[in-house]
This record gives sequence, C-alpha cells and structure tokens, in this order.
Amino acid sequence: MKNKTAGKILFAVFAVALCVAAYFAADLAFFQYDDPVERATLSVVNDGEALSFTYDKDAVTLHSGDNTTVYALTYSGAAVVENTYIESLPSDFAGSFAAVQTGIREDTNGDGVTENVTRVAKTDMEYTQGYDATANSFLSDEIPFEVVYKDRESFTVYFNSEPVKNSEITVTLADGTVKTLTTDENGDITGLNLNDVRNGLTFTYRPDALNTYSINYQVEADTIFTTRWLSAMLPFGIIILVSAVCITLDVLLRKLLYKKEKLPVGKTGVMARDKRRKRFVFGFETIRWIIMILSFALLIFGSRLTGTVFSNVQLPVFACPYNLDQLTGSACYMLSHLDVLVSSWKEILAFLGTFLVCAVLLGRILCGFVCPFGFIQDVAHEARQALHIEGISLNERLYNILRLVKWVMLIIFLGIGFVGGNFCDFCPAMALSPALAGFKLSLGLGGFVMVIVLVSGFFKRRCFCNVCPLGFILGLTHKISLFKLKKDAVACTECGACYEACPMGIKSVFTVREGKGDIREIDVTTSDCIMCGECVRRCPENNALAITFCGKKIYNADRMKFMKQYAPPKSKKKGKNHE
Repeated sequence: MKNKTAGKILFAVFAVALCVAAYFAADLAFFQYDDPVERATLSVVNDGEALSFTYDKDAVTLHSGDNTTVYALTYSGAAVVENTYIESLPSDFAGSFAAVQTGIREDTNGDGVTENVTRVAKTDMEYTQGYDATANSFLSDEIPFEVVYKDRESFTVYFNSEPVKNSEITVTLADGTVKTLTTDENGDITGLNLNDVRNGLTFTYRPDALNTYSINYQVEADTIFTTRWLSAMLPFGIIILVSAVCITLDVLLRKLLYKKEKLPVGKTGVMARDKRRKRFVFGFETIRWIIMILSFALLIFGSRLTGTVFSNVQLPVFACPYNLDQLTGSACYMLSHLDVLVSSWKEILAFLGTFLVCAVLLGRILCGFVCPFGFIQDVAHEARQALHIEGISLNERLYNILRLVKWVMLIIFLGIGFVGGNFCDFCPAMALSPALAGFKLSLGLGGFVMVIVLVSGFFKRRCFCNVCPLGFILGLTHKISLFKLKKDAVACTECGACYEACPMGIKSVFTVREGKGDIREIDVTTSDCIMCGECVRRCPENNALAITFCGKKIYNADRMKFMKQYAPPKSKKKGKNHE
C-alpha cells in the first residue's frame, strides 16, 4: 500500500513538473539560432537589366537599372537602402526587400504606343522562417504595385495599396510561359504552382492604355541538399548525437549490471535478445513500410515535390506545420491552439470535416501507417534490432502509468493555449519535420523531448505513441472507424504472442473471449490500437486474428507465413536446429 501511495505521489509531482515545464517551454532553449531571420548580402547592380533577384546560398543579388530605389521592410515601415552592399541586415528587418524603377518609356505590348513603365522587384526572405508566414507587405506610396503571397496558395495584388479586384493580370513564369489570370473580388490570384513561385514570377498590370506596372517576385531559394539545408539540420543532428550518447551509456550501464548480477536477463523489464533471425516475407508489413516511407516523404517535402499544397486538409498526425514544405495542414496545430481555432467558424468546419473523414475512413491506422513521428520511432526500433541490443518490455502496471501520462499530455495539448502557453515549444515534432525540410528554427523544450522520444523509441517500440495526445483523440473514434481488428475466439489458443508483440501493450487482444454476435468475429479494436498488424503477424494460429476494412479481411493470421518467417532454419545435420 505504501508503495502504491508513493507511486501516486511521484506521478503527481511528475505531472505538475511537466505542466510547469510546458508553460515555460519557450525559455528552456535546446538550440538557439543567433538570428530568426536569414542573414544575407544584398548587392545592387546598375547594369540596365530588368529587375530580378538571384539567390546564391545565403546571398541575394538584386539586378536593377537606373532610377532605382531599394527598400528594406522593417517593423517600422519601408526603409531606403542607402548602401549598395550590406554585410548584415538591420536589427528590425522584417524579412523583405523591394526595388522600384521608374522613368521608363517603352512599348510593352507591341501596339505602337509608348507607355509609362514602372518596374518593381520583391523578395520575401522571412517567409521561410515560420508557420503560416504570410509574406510581408509594404503597402506604401513608394511602392505603387505589389503582390503579397498568402498561405502558400494565393497572391493578393495591390495597386496604390488597394486590392486589384476583378482585373486581368499577366503572369510570366521563369521559363517564359505567359498566363493571363483574373483576380477575384478580394484581389486574389490562385492556381499558381509552388515550384513556379520558388523559381520566380513576373506580374504585369495595365490600369489604362498609357501605364504599365510589373513586379518580379521570388520567395525562396532551393534549400534541399545545400549548405543552408545542412545548417538547418544542425539541431536535429545534435539531437541524434545526444540520443546516441544516452543509448550508449544505457547499454554500458546494463552490461556492468549484468556482470555484477544485479540485472538478470528476463527480469526488471529487460528482454533477452531473440537469436532467431526474422526472415523477409513480402506481405502486410512490407506494404506498411512502403506507405510509411511515402507518407514521410510527402509530409516532409510534399509541396516541394508536387508543387501544390492542401492546407485546408488538417491531417491528424504529428507533422509540424512550421515546415512549409509539407503537403497538408496539421491537426496537431489546430488542436493545440483551440484559443485561435474557436475564433473562426470557417476554420472550425474545415477542421472538423477533415478530422471526421480521417477518423471514420482510417482511424488510428493513420498512426501506424502515415504519421512521420511513428515512422521515425520504427526506424529507431529497427536500428536497435540490427545492432542486436536488448530492448525493454513493459508490464501491465507500467502501461497503466503511461496511460496516466497520456491524460496529462492531453490536458497540456488542449489547454495550454488558453493560459498563454504554446504547445509548439513543447512538441518534439518541431525538432524533426522543419529541420529535415531545411527550415531554421530555434528549439525549446521540444528538443529535449525529442531526445527522450528517440531513446525510448529505440528501446521500446512506439513508446511515444502510448502517450501521444493526438493519437488519444483519434482513438476515441475507433468505434466508427472502418478498419477493425477481429478475433476468432475458437481458433485462439491464448498463447499471448499477440500481447508480447503489441507495441501498445493491449492485453485484451488475447484475453477477450466473447463479444457481441459471433465469437468467431469478436471486435477487439481498442482506442490504443494503431493497426500496425504486429499481433496478426506474430499469431501462429490460422485466422485467429485479422484486420478488416468494411467487414472484409485484408490481413489475417497465417500459420505457414508465421513458420516461414520465424521458424529457426534447419541445420545441415539431420535432427538439429540452429538456435
């Protein structure tokens, strides 16, 4: 009884400490960049060329002609750039440059009429630095024609600081392709490919027959596999290094305890190494890995690979929205910022619609197949197996403790925004997705949490999934999900192999013997089940377990496949098997 009371007190202290740490997460810096805005060099070249921007690593070169004024956007407004060479940016630099060239007389459309031409060039550098970073706008008298890039989906066109509504705009791509688009009632233009935006666009507007305005716009350089990308990877590299050190120390400590016989194999939660080699068999697990790899690539680099983005699709997985290259939006951001979400009915309906569709059609199979955070944990687990290092098993009591931790995480996840905190400072996903995509972000408590996730996921498969608040919310819909885990109680021998294989520690899979309807099709799906299929793969009895979709079996236990994959190979000598 005393031990139970002490355990509850320790857990309460841990929960309070976790809440306090989450609230002050922004002040607990794991990795801090010197400047949140990318440092750059700006050169103004008066060579008579049309205005354009050229990127070279961290340098921005502005090609301009005569009668040109260059502006830097600061938090106090547009400031004229006096020098033609800037070694460092102003301390209040807001992330954008613009140049205006006037006094040009040309026949731009070949109709024989000379027009007054005003050229503008603009680059948004800060756009790559944060989530939902609507490109900065000057909207000043000095810059008569401007475009503002919003949410990676549309441009708003401004003339004399007012939106250009229901008007034709000519858009010229970097490859010379010319498109004629029409702005809507808000002055917005949609339908432009993201990769075209990265390569640079020129917008041309003719308010009348005698005046022409054009603006060359470019948002960012290619950040993948460059020095800038490697620089952005630095905090994630540090996390990997710290995690590797922690894992090494743990292994050395356990070896020392083994020698002193204080930690016998098979007890105190340490699993003995399985000397049987798992042979490759193409099947459900292989398909799952293929889907996980593809999902990981799309959720990290999706908009860069496809040139489009589905920001209204709020996929309920831990995919950090601070990565502006991901293919979809992230439900994790919406749920952890309910104080912002509740202010817009449009966002509420879009979020609920996406979330319910995902919950009904897929359920927690998203956790097992799509979530990039689940993928990185599975990679850590496979690395441990490849290195032949003992894992750690959890008993039922420890799983119950993790479920309590999950409730604490859920409270922090949903409620921290209402008390002035920010879950993103606490979230480990922020240390993964943006860095891999090449976005420089300083890390607070999330960096420390990411180390814990990697180390725990290395020794215990999908450890974080047991406390994931987003998975907990998604799991509440398991009753209406079209994917189910079914059990044949007649075929089941209660060997417990499914429980040992389950990364979520779901004991009811083999203990449940009856349910509604036919005992040969008992629904044993729980809110914790991530549909990874491990229980089915490890089950040695034909059809004892099966994953179904709309009632149809898509993966079921098979004795022959089990024997082929796990049975020890036959020895060359008759009657003997290798261990």
